[in-house]
Order: sequence, then structure tokens, then C-alpha cells
Amino acid sequence: MVIGNKILKYIIITLYSAILVAMAVATFFAQDIADKNVYTTVWFCGLWAVLTAVSAVVFVKKLAKKLPVILFHFSLVIILLGALSTKISSKEGYLHLRSGESADFFVLKENMFKENLGFEMRLDSFLIKNYEGTQMPQDYVSFINVNGENAQISMNKIYKKNGYRFYQTNFDEDGLGTLLSVNYDPVGTPLTYLGYILFALSGLWIFFTKSAEFLKLLQHPLLKKGGLFLGLIFIGFNANSQERKLPTISYDEADKVSEKQIVYNGRIVPFNTMARDFVQKIYGKPSYYSLTAEQVVCGWLYRPEVWKDEKMILIKDKALQKQLGVEKFASFADFFDENENYRLNTFEPTKAVRETDEKIGLILMLTSGKLFEETSVKISESKIKAEIIYNKINFAKILFMINLTIGFLAFVVIVLSKKLSEKFFSGLRIALLVSLVFDVCGYILRWYISGRVPMGNGYETMLFMSLIIMLLALGFGKKIKILTPFGFLISGFTLLVAWLGQRNPQITPLMPVLNSPILSAHVSTIMIAYSLLSFTFFSGIFSLLINDSEKTSQLAVLSRIMLYPAEILLGIGIFLGAVWANISWGRYWSWDPKETWALITFMVYAMPFHSKSLTIFSDDKKLHKYLIFAFLTVLMTYFGVNYFLGGMHSYANS
Repeated sequence: MVIGNKILKYIIITLYSAILVAMAVATFFAQDIADKNVYTTVWFCGLWAVLTAVSAVVFVKKLAKKLPVILFHFSLVIILLGALSTKISSKEGYLHLRSGESADFFVLKENMFKENLGFEMRLDSFLIKNYEGTQMPQDYVSFINVNGENAQISMNKIYKKNGYRFYQTNFDEDGLGTLLSVNYDPVGTPLTYLGYILFALSGLWIFFTKSAEFLKLLQHPLLKKGGLFLGLIFIGFNANSQERKLPTISYDEADKVSEKQIVYNGRIVPFNTMARDFVQKIYGKPSYYSLTAEQVVCGWLYRPEVWKDEKMILIKDKALQKQLGVEKFASFADFFDENENYRLNTFEPTKAVRETDEKIGLILMLTSGKLFEETSVKISESKIKAEIIYNKINFAKILFMINLTIGFLAFVVIVLSKKLSEKFFSGLRIALLVSLVFDVCGYILRWYISGRVPMGNGYETMLFMSLIIMLLALGFGKKIKILTPFGFLISGFTLLVAWLGQRNPQITPLMPVLNSPILSAHVSTIMIAYSLLSFTFFSGIFSLLINDSEKTSQLAVLSRIMLYPAEILLGIGIFLGAVWANISWGRYWSWDPKETWALITFMVYAMPFHSKSLTIFSDDKKLHKYLIFAFLTVLMTYFGVNYFLGGMHSYANS
């Protein structure tokens, strides 16, 4: 019997690893190639089927008395069965309608055959709704009539009839036609949704069961002790305050111009926002020596013949600097030869050349009047003033400097002191609370300005992640004291990444498909999970830097605690994303690189929960090393996919 169990265990590990490797490798190929050679193949589906069957045998034997755990794993089986049902019995296709035309069939995606609907659908009209005062689409709406019944189909609003689901997908260029996605999946989708619900309920049940490992970990005696080590990192900044005398408007005039309302980047903004973006992208900072952004932009608008000789275009690449014959900064005139030929046209199109070409294009757009537009539609003055305040206060930069500094100093004090009083940690918690309040103010201000939940791009999700990290550190910091300096450090690094990635990001309207409360819940839940997993990563790093078995064990207990809510929330977040995808374009899972890597992350972090079978995870040091390695999947999911693999989630890098 023991030998049989060992064989089953090795079979599960082999199958599990094979699936992880197959999914990871497939994401590096084009989507159609990955679908054809991996995701839709018999061998890949077979791996999942055998893994499910063998795992079920093992779990029934070992977990018969642990009902929440059995239900949790059973929910995963239901989800897989739902996916199998969708693959076997569902139908997908498209329905194209012109205004006034009717159709009682749709075209199957698989073979382009016509499939009868059993009812007739007519397009009465199609409408593109724009954000107020702009040409930026807010929603696409098809007004249809089905057997005399009027209905609307728009982004994130589907129409259901006799088991068929219709989704707004595209439209004709003349605005007189619409393209609807059609999905028929009466069994697979409900079954999968049932699995999602059971997953969430059983996951929460695991937290509150009296015999649950999670509650035992919270009572662990090692959590009452403290003391860790971390090396100190110094970050330097420099500033240039040299005076410049260039033709432009006065400071007082610039202050008045800053509140002028214009249409820029698809929304109505104060002149200040456009000006700061322009100077930030051209020069690398939101102001130019003693001149404000408004003064710089107005100077370019009114006296371009003078400003074209000003060396203010930042060139970071050394090779490009050498080619242009400039140092760190170049003038607009440096990019044209004596015959007014554009020099970059003769250069190899490297990344540095493309980035610099974009800066030249931005200047040309400004001077030709195409960068922004005047508008007769006005928004409230309070929003304009709020945005100017938000632009002036660089919340991310201020907070990452403060949080990292306090976090590093706190760890220095901890390592140098043999015993620390409660007042020290109370003071840290108060400081973290102040930092959190400041961060919340910036987040709410951004929410008010944009008119939506700020989770539409990578910068905004990192801001939200920093909020969650500080909340978690405050929530558990009194019981687990070491979490407070952790909170400073991890939120500081998160804000640093946000600041470096997008120094002064544009607060743009969301594209229609992203304008969904389910998407906001999906991103929020995922970010909370990633925040918790980042704690386990730093715990692992710190454990390698110290030579103290007790403190290593303390950190291991902390990591095991964090893994429970992180894994549950990551799963819920993935499933919320699937529901949103199903509502938006009719497929709850499409093996997009980002969702695939999210699944890989979920599966990688699931392994430490099976420490009784996989005894390697009972060893604290080995657990820490594994969690450091595992965090690479989080980095790949969040950053790697955005920058290297693309896919439907590439908006996250915008």
C-alpha cells in the first residue's frame, strides 16, 4: 500500500510538472500555434484528465474527514469538467448585421458553416457613445429587434436568447453595421461557474474551520518574537537649477493658462496636464530649469524658431548620442542636416531611435496644433483644480522615498538592538498609518479626476497594491510585529516600480471593454494576492541573509500564513477575470499568455500546501528558497507578459 501511494505521488508530481512546463513554453509562441499544438491537443487534455483522476484517488484516501478541503479540490474538478464540456459541446461564431437587415443564422467560427438560430434578429441602429466633449469611445451599442422584442447589446452587456449569448465585438467603418460574437454553451459555462462559487465558499470555509492549519499557524508561539537583518541601500538623486532665459510667457500668465480646459489624449484636462506630459517626455522632468511646464509649451508654440536650438531633448543611449554628435541632451535642430533632411531616417531603427523619434514627433504635433484641441464643452472647475493639485504632488515618488527610508532604518535598528520596546513598533505603526492616509488621498484624488476606479493600467494597479500592502501590515502588525517594517519596505518598492515605470502617467478614459465593475474586482483581488505573495518573497530573501534558525522558522510560519489568503484570493481573482471575459467577448478562458501565467502562478504556489506529501516543504530553509523561486512566476505574470509576450492583456502596459 505504501509503495502504491508513493507511485501515485510520483505520477501526480510528474503530470503536474509536465502541465506547468507545457503551459509556460506555449506562452512564448504565437497564440494560434500554441492553441493548435498544445492547448487544444488530445495529449494536453489527457494530462489534465489523468492528473485529475489520480489526484482524486489520493485525496479520497487521505482527506475523507476534511470536508472543506475535499470541497475545495472538488471545485477544481468541476471547473475542469465545465471546461471539457465547453470544448466538446459549445458553439462559437459571428453574426454581421447592417442597419435594417435581419438574419436567423450565424457563421460558425470553426468551419464558417451557417448555423440556424431558431429566431430572427434585426439591427435597428448602431451607436458609438463618446466620453463627454471628446472623440474617445466610451461604449458601442447595437439596438436590435428579436421577433418584435427591442433590446440593446453593448460592451459588458450581453443579450441572451434560447441559450445563445450575443456580444458586441466590432462595427463597420461607416457606423451602419455591427459584428456580434455568438456563443452557445448551455452546460459548460454554468458548470464552470458552479465550480467558481464552490471554490470561493470552500476556500473561505478552510479559514474558519477550528481544526484548520491556518488558525493553528496564527497561534504559533514564534510569531510573538522578532528581529531580522537587511543590508542598507542608498539611492541618490540630483537636480539642476540653472537659470534659462528663453522667450515665453511670464510665471503669472503660465499660472492662468494652467487651468485652461483642452481636449488631450481623449479627455478634457487642464492645460497643465498636457504641458507636464510634454516636458516629462521630452526632457525627463516635469519642468525645465526654472521654467514651468506651461512656460515651456507656450515657448514652443509662440517662438519655435528659438526653442528648436535649445538642447532639452533627453538622449539616454550612448551610441545614439555618439551618432548625433551630442552629449546627454540634443536640440530639435540636431536632428536635421543642412538640407533639412531628417537624420533619424538613416539610422538603424533601434529602441533608442524609436523612442527619440517619438519625442520629435511630439514636438511636431505641438507646433502644428495637433497635440491638443480647444473645447467648448467644460467640466467642473473643482475637477480641474483637483487635477492640477494631483499633478503637483508626486504621491508615488514622495511615498516610495519615505517608506523605503523608514523601512531600511527600522531593520537597521532591529538588527542592532537586542531588545526593542513596544513603543518602537507602535511608533512604526503610526508612521505607516500616516503614509497609508497620504497614499489613500492620492488614490481618491485620481479616482475623482478620472471618474472611474483607478485600475486601468500598470501604474494604477501598483498604486492599489501599495495600499493593500500597508493595510495588511497595519492589520496584522500588532500581532506580528515584524510585518510593520515589511509593510514599509514592500509598499516602498511597489511605489518605486510605479514611479519608474510611468513617472507622470496620463489619467486616460478606459477603453469600453475595460469599463466594468467585475474587472475592477478582478484586478483588486489579484493585486491583494500578489501583495501577500510579495511578503513571502521578502521573507525568503531575509531568511537567506540571517544565520538564525529560530528567526528562519519565524519567517517560515509567517510565509505559510500569508500563503492561505494569497492562494484563495488569487484563485478568486482568476475566476472573476474569467467571468468578465465571458461577459465581454463570450469566452471565459482563451489561454491568453497573462491568464495562462496566472494559472501557472496559482499552481506553483499550491504545492507548499501539500507538505505532508511533499516533505521538502516541511523544511523551513527549503520552503524559503522555493518561495523566492515561485515569485518569479508573479513577476512573469505581471511584468513579463506585458513587456515580452503581449496578448489581450497588453493594455496593462499602457
